[in-house]
Amino acid sequence: MAKGDPYDPEAVAKSFHRFWDSGLVEDVKVEAEEMAPGKVRLIVTVKERPKVTEWAFAGNKKVSTSTIREQLETANVSLKRNVPLRTSEVQRLRQAILDAYGKEGYASAVVDPVVTGTGPNQVKVTFQVDEGVKIKIGKINIVGNNIYGDRTLRRALKKTKQKSLFHMFGKKIIWNKEVWGEDSENLKKFYMNHGYKDIVVGEPKVELIARNPQATTQKEKKYRMVVVIPVEEGKRFHMGSLSIKGNAVFPSETLRKLYEAKPGRIYNYSKVEEGNEALRTLYQSRGYIYAYTNPSLVDEKDKPDTVDVVVDVYEGDRFRLGRLEFVGNTKTQDKVLRREVRLIEGDWMNMSLFKRSVFKVNQLGYFKLKDDPVEFKFDEPNKRVNVTIKGEEVGRTDIQFGAGYSELEGFFGQFSFGTRNFLGRGEIIGLSAQAGKAGSTYSLSFSEPYFLDKRMIVGGSIYNQSLDYSAYSYAQSDYVRNSKGASLMWGVAVRDFGQFAVSYGYENVAAKYSTVRTLFPGVTPTFPHRPPLGPPFKDIPTEDKFFEKYEGITSSLTPSYGYNSLDDPFDPNSGMTYFGRVRYAGGALGGDFQYWRPEAGMSFYHPLTRRTLVALNFEAGIIKPLKGVAIPFYDRYRLGGERSLRGFQYYSVLPRTAEGLYFYDLNGVPLGGDRYMQLNLEYQIKVGGPIKLILFTDSGNAWFETQGWDLKLYRYSFGAELRIFLPIFQAPLRFIYGINPKPFSDEKKTDFQFSIGTTF
Repeated sequence: MAKGDPYDPEAVAKSFHRFWDSGLVEDVKVEAEEMAPGKVRLIVTVKERPKVTEWAFAGNKKVSTSTIREQLETANVSLKRNVPLRTSEVQRLRQAILDAYGKEGYASAVVDPVVTGTGPNQVKVTFQVDEGVKIKIGKINIVGNNIYGDRTLRRALKKTKQKSLFHMFGKKIIWNKEVWGEDSENLKKFYMNHGYKDIVVGEPKVELIARNPQATTQKEKKYRMVVVIPVEEGKRFHMGSLSIKGNAVFPSETLRKLYEAKPGRIYNYSKVEEGNEALRTLYQSRGYIYAYTNPSLVDEKDKPDTVDVVVDVYEGDRFRLGRLEFVGNTKTQDKVLRREVRLIEGDWMNMSLFKRSVFKVNQLGYFKLKDDPVEFKFDEPNKRVNVTIKGEEVGRTDIQFGAGYSELEGFFGQFSFGTRNFLGRGEIIGLSAQAGKAGSTYSLSFSEPYFLDKRMIVGGSIYNQSLDYSAYSYAQSDYVRNSKGASLMWGVAVRDFGQFAVSYGYENVAAKYSTVRTLFPGVTPTFPHRPPLGPPFKDIPTEDKFFEKYEGITSSLTPSYGYNSLDDPFDPNSGMTYFGRVRYAGGALGGDFQYWRPEAGMSFYHPLTRRTLVALNFEAGIIKPLKGVAIPFYDRYRLGGERSLRGFQYYSVLPRTAEGLYFYDLNGVPLGGDRYMQLNLEYQIKVGGPIKLILFTDSGNAWFETQGWDLKLYRYSFGAELRIFLPIFQAPLRFIYGINPKPFSDEKKTDFQFSIGTTF
């Protein structure tokens, strides 16, 4: 409206409302004054809203200002400056801040906005916060439930728990409305799995009950939270018929066999869903990657407590794999990654096989996939799907010069080169040299996991090792062991995670063990040996009187089968491994010893939460001599150390009687076992970054021939381990503190160990 326009009261009213709704003013007044016949003067009086030049927070100590701002950004709430002050906007911000505090567990927090002037038509808004304290869920009450008790239903809640002896800490005892959405479904599924398909879970009522309501601060009021969850159970239904519609690729009878839900049984939602998932997997494994199911429930008219399940199948089009590309492999050759994919371009897009292939790529350990690693692009006209797999190179080449200390080797100097991805070809090479107080080791190893571009592995190693423990005393037996040898290996992959292999080993060993230090009943060393009068020093002239020598050549062949579905070779969080092998020595292979040696074991990793997991390892083995040839003294089983029984010194667990007496040869040298068994159990906690805390318990023993598998002689330990993963090492640094609760008189009750390597 401009000067000279006809005066229209309705147009003036509309303009007034548009101006008011703009939010730029907090008061507008319009007056019409007649100046002359046919002329009107409009007088508009405006009071502008002050502009907010600053948003501030006061009183927030438990939750930082940066955290509040991040929470507001996550909720799409922004703190804009130089905008008109609006009461509705201030209240919206206040509620968003309360929600942010609620997510952190401060359900009793109080937020008061305070407006202060800072200049002409300018204000500052300060949110004054009384945080209170974190309020834990004291009680969860279910109302409306007649079939199942509160305790049973509370167990169905996976992420919302009331404070108890078993739930003293953690996020589960802090009320979170977002998490409740998931737990509401968990509660519904519990009822639906027991036939109550019409279950209704209402909106929870959260009450804060103050023990000191007259207190001045929220903290002093000491709130307790009670969550009341209303439910309407309905009636229980039995399973009627299960029919499938819309399927053309597979016959209905074939698809019905995928469902365990049977007519006449209690209706079970999970059983039907498992069948739906199996059906979708079947279709997607044949290239129908858009296939999905839409189940519906139909009440039977003649049987009011029976429900029929109708599964409507949408098959969609069938797709082939188009282009397969990798992104992020700057060093690793494409073919090294591509050969882990069990599909080739042009094959029908088998999604089950493709998922396993992506897992195999990640399992290599040197090309780590991103959080969202696979990108699909669909070529609808040609019915092809182009796939890009995204990851990044991980340094698995380890070159080390340095010195260190470990329980077994003492102080040492070392050089080592190791890679799982030599020149980007996926070949494994290891070269190491180490020398120190306890001896020296030189080794070279090589393996090609895809020999001739087939799923066949070949490899070999040569080594020369000298170990001298005459300065130590493990299980009353000091010894020196010099060995050199070589091995060759050939293997072939079995399906996705298995491998059958055969290896040949040749080893020449010369070892000597000290005789007993004190006379034992029934033990009389043969001439020229006798028990030393003191610690045996290796440089004394009559050394032959204090040591027994054992030497010989072992030529052996070992067929084996192994399975490995771990998600990472160095820091696994899920999956399992198991192996079985039988070593045969002697006979036509030659050598000085003849025996067979079957061994088996398995390891299992299972995540409990995002930051915790359990790991279990079990191993057992036995060695049996052939044709009366004695077992090599140095091949007898001994346990103890960071890779078997933590809390026991390295190689210190030998066969003993219940009274702690060792078994000796005629010259007074303690004997190892002809069999062993060990069990390791870990509870792993991701502390943060590259650090893990491990609580462990280890158990096992080595037994002498006459003891059999006497489980009454089982040894065990427990303790804690700090594991640190550094990029410069292929394996973690380990700091281990173990406790032997029932030590013999010559053992320590506690033991600290440091090493670089894996547990099992």
